[in-house]
Amino acid sequence: MSDEVRLSTEELHKLGATFEIRAEELSRQLAAFRRRADAEALRDGFGDDDEAARPYRELYEQAEQALVQLQQRLAEVGGGIKETVANAQAAEDELAETMRSVK
Repeated sequence: MSDEVRLSTEELHKLGATFEIRAEELSRQLAAFRRRADAEALRDGFGDDDEAARPYRELYEQAEQALVQLQQRLAEVGGGIKETVANAQAAEDELAETMRSVK
């Protein structure tokens, strides 16, 4: 078994872009979710019965927060992958330059 590691910066860049695209898509979907199911609409659906509406408002708020956190994580992962690609490319370029200077 080889201890060699091969890194495709092109494939990593694509992966980072995919994460960022998914984060943007989730952001748009979150905006639509907020429009369709905002807390005010939930309260209006229950009239003045705050006790009956409370569990649904809490569930809505938890779902919204979870979606926000997921969107942020997707964006962070995408950015981190792209940063890794840039660092790997810089290291590769530096190694190539060092190899040329040794000749």
